[in-house]
Amino acid sequence: MSALRQRATDLVRCYDQVLEQQIMGRGSCLACKDGKLWMKVEGLLKDSDPREMHCLGLDPLRVMEESLEAAAASASSAAAYSRRSKARPGLQGLAKAFEVLEQAALNLYLGPWRGEYKVIKMYSGTFTHYITPVLSMPQTEKLFGLLGYQPSPSRPEELCLRSPKVEPASLEDLLRLSCAFLVARCECLLLLSALGKHGGDARWELSVVRGRQRGHSLQVCLLVINLISQ
Repeated sequence: MSALRQRATDLVRCYDQVLEQQIMGRGSCLACKDGKLWMKVEGLLKDSDPREMHCLGLDPLRVMEESLEAAAASASSAAAYSRRSKARPGLQGLAKAFEVLEQAALNLYLGPWRGEYKVIKMYSGTFTHYITPVLSMPQTEKLFGLLGYQPSPSRPEELCLRSPKVEPASLEDLLRLSCAFLVARCECLLLLSALGKHGGDARWELSVVRGRQRGHSLQVCLLVINLISQ
């Protein structure tokens, strides 16, 4: 087993253990907020090629780039046409969207028999507040598609599971993707923190995400940011 694959396997195992402790200790099935695991992921993201960390079946940097490109365009339009127009949320919004996706994956992983998890209602408050503002419909269908959802043929405002039954083999994929979404939201918040006063500006956020896509460490990204801002 390669070192990269071993690192990914170890991270998912740690994530699973934290979930077990969270459920046994507090009865919580919510997206993971364990401080120790979060610090572990942060440390790995800071010190590693980010492309090596995002190897759990999800390419969040690409998702972030696409969303921030739209956010930058939206910001330009808002400035050009109306001060009251709202630009799309950036990394902060993406972090929350990844948390919602993590929760959706965990719902299926921990309660695959529950009927309410077989359908995602795209008109729900959670969806319209945290998914629609940052993810395009193609992105939404692709990301929820990783969990086994597809557009409903009879109700275009809903996503439904392709198979009415979650197979045992799919549970490992759901756990892995849950962990991947955790790493993705950690990446978002880590970059947002590193940007400091430039956080919230889609153009700056897009610049640092593209640097991460090239494999730059956080330190290199910060150096580039400081040079540009001088």
